[in-house]
Amino acid sequence: MQPIKKIVIVAGEASGDHHAASFVRHLKEKHKNLEFSGIGGVHMKNEGVKILTDLSSCSSTGLSGILVNLNVFIKAFKQIKKYLKETKPDLLVLVDYPEFNLRLAKYAKLKLGIKIVYYISPQIWAWKAKRINTIKSCIDHMAVILPFEKKFYENANVKCSFVGNPLVKKIIPCNDVNKTRIAFNLPIEKKIIAMLPGSRKKEIENHMPILAKTAENLSYKFKELHFVIPVASTINPDLIKYYLNNSNFSYTIIVGKAIEVVSCCDFAVVASGTASLECALLLKPMCIIYKSSVLTYMAAMKLIKVKYLGLCNLLQNEMIVPELLQYDFNAIELTKMISELLTNKDLTSKMQLRLQQLKKSMSLEQADRTISEVIEHEIGLNMIISLGKVSQLNDSEA
Repeated sequence: MQPIKKIVIVAGEASGDHHAASFVRHLKEKHKNLEFSGIGGVHMKNEGVKILTDLSSCSSTGLSGILVNLNVFIKAFKQIKKYLKETKPDLLVLVDYPEFNLRLAKYAKLKLGIKIVYYISPQIWAWKAKRINTIKSCIDHMAVILPFEKKFYENANVKCSFVGNPLVKKIIPCNDVNKTRIAFNLPIEKKIIAMLPGSRKKEIENHMPILAKTAENLSYKFKELHFVIPVASTINPDLIKYYLNNSNFSYTIIVGKAIEVVSCCDFAVVASGTASLECALLLKPMCIIYKSSVLTYMAAMKLIKVKYLGLCNLLQNEMIVPELLQYDFNAIELTKMISELLTNKDLTSKMQLRLQQLKKSMSLEQADRTISEVIEHEIGLNMIISLGKVSQLNDSEA
C-alpha cells in the first residue's frame, strides 16, 4: 500500500476554487493515496477537499479586497500557518491570489521548508516586478497559463511549465445561435452587440455613460441593431438601468450568463480583464475598452510595463483587437470603431483568424504538461503520462 501524500491547496477566489477543484478531481481519479485540504470554496469541497476556510465568498479581490476584509484574512492567514506547521504537507499548491499567497509562500518555504507549486502566475511581467525575488526564493515550480510567461520565468532561472489555459476548455461557442437567442429572449433577425462594462461599481460608472451614448449613435446609423448588457452578479442591475433611462435604442439586460450571451451575439465591446479574454476565446469581433480616474490612470502608467492592456493582444504581441483606453475611449471613437466592425468583413475575418490562432496557442495541446502532471512530479510520482507521451522528468528540468 502506497503511503499517504498530503497536499494543501490555497485558492482564495472563486475562479481559483474552480480551477483547483478540476485538478483535484483528475488527481483523485489516478491516485488513491492523496489527501487534500486547505483554503477553498464549494467546488473544492465537492471534490472531497477538507476546507479550513472559505475566502472565495469575499467578492473583493486584489489589495483593496485584502483591506476591505482585513480581519477575515488575518484570521485565515494565522489559521493556515498553524495548519501547515502542524500538518507538514508533502506539497503546498498556491492558486493565483498573490497578495495572500506570496506572503504565505515566504513562511511555508523559509520557515517550514515545504515544497511549493504556484498555479496561475501573478502578473509580475506587467507590474510589481520585484515579486520575482520572492518567487525565486520560495517557489519550486511555477505552473503558468499564458504561454509567454514561461520564457519570462526561465530567464529568471525559475523552474516553470506552461500547463495550458483552463479557459480554453471552459469557453465553448454555442452550436445554435438562434436557439440560444430564443432562450434569452433576444431577437433572431437583428445584429446584436454585447456590451460588458465590467464587474465593479466604479467600472460601471466610468464606462456606461459612454456605452449608452455609443449605442444611441449606432442606432441612428444602422437599422435592426440590438444591444445586450450581461450584468455581473456583483452588480445591481438597477445601476445599469440608471444609465439607460430615456434610451432610444433596443436593449436587453441579462444578469449573469455572460459567456452564453456573448456567444450568440455578433460583436462585443468589453472592459479589459478576464472577460476580454473570454470574448476572444469565443472568436468574437470585438473592441476592448477601459477608463479610470485621472489619478488612477497616471499612477497605473508609471507602474504598468506592457505595451497592451488586453490579454489577447499581449499574448500575440500585437494589436489584433482594437483597444480604446482612457482619453481614446469616448462615444465618437467607439462609434467609429464599431461601425467599421459592422461594415468591414475583411477586418472581422482577419480578427477572427488571429483569435483562432490565439486560442490554439493557449490550448492543452501546446502545453508542456498539465497542472496535474506538475503536481505528480513535484510530489514524487515521477513517471507520468504527458499529453499522450510517457516522460521521465528530472529535477533539473526548467
